[in-house]
Amino acid sequence: MRPKKEVVPRAQLAEIEIRRLNSELEAANQNLAAFTYSVAHDLRAPLRHIGGYVDILQSTVSQTLDQTGRKHLQTIAQSVARMGQMFDALLDFTRAGAAEMHFQQVSLASLVKDAQRDLFNETQGRVISWKIGDLPKVRGDPEMLREVIVNLLSNAVKFTRARRNAKIEIGVKNSSRETICFVRDNGVGFDMNCAAKLFGLFQRLHPASEFEGVGIGLAKVRRLVQRHGGETWAKSKLGQGATFYLSVPNPAEGAV
Repeated sequence: MRPKKEVVPRAQLAEIEIRRLNSELEAANQNLAAFTYSVAHDLRAPLRHIGGYVDILQSTVSQTLDQTGRKHLQTIAQSVARMGQMFDALLDFTRAGAAEMHFQQVSLASLVKDAQRDLFNETQGRVISWKIGDLPKVRGDPEMLREVIVNLLSNAVKFTRARRNAKIEIGVKNSSRETICFVRDNGVGFDMNCAAKLFGLFQRLHPASEFEGVGIGLAKVRRLVQRHGGETWAKSKLGQGATFYLSVPNPAEGAV
C-alpha cells in the first residue's frame, strides 16, 4: 500500500519559501557587505586624513584667515563629519540585510514599550499623547522588529517636534494572511508626490537644517520588513501628519 502523502499547510509552505528566499538573500548580502565594508574602510583612511588636517588648520592658522576663509574651513569640517556619518549608516544598513534571522513569537506591545524607553531623552519635556492599541504577537526576528519599531516611533517623535500637543498612535489591522501595524502622527507630514523616494537610501523629504539624520532609517525599515516577507508603505498630507504601515505574514498554523 502506497504511503499517504503528507499535506503541508499553505501558511507553513509560505514560511518555508520566505526562509529559502532569505537564505539566498543572505548569501548575496554577505558578498555585498564584504564589498561595502572594504569600500568604506578604504575611503575612511583619506577621510580621516582630511579631517585631521582640517583640525590642525583650525587650531593653528584659522585666526590668520578672514571671515570667508574661516567659514570655508568650517564647511569642510562639517562635510567631513557628515561623510563619516554616512559611511557608518551605510555599513549599518548593509549589516541589516546580511544578519542571520531567528524566528520566534514577538510581542509588538513589548517592542513599543522598549522603543518608548529608548526615546526618553527625545520626548522629555514634551507633551505627547500616546494612543496604543491592542497589539498582538507576530512571528519574526525580535532584534530586527525592534529596530523597525524604534525607527518608526523615532520618526514620529522627530516630525511632531513643532507641535505643541503631539499625537502618536500605534495600532494594528488584522487579516487572515498578515498583521498590519501602523504608526500615525500629527506632525509635518510630506507630499505624496514624493512618496516614491520615502524608503530610498539617503533620501530626505525635509531639509537637514530642520530635521537631523542622514536619510537611512526608513530604508532600513523597509529592508528589515522585506526580510520578514512583509511590505512597507505610507500615507500623508503635507502639514497634516503621516501614517506608516508595515505588514508581517501571520504564523503558520501550529507554529510556535
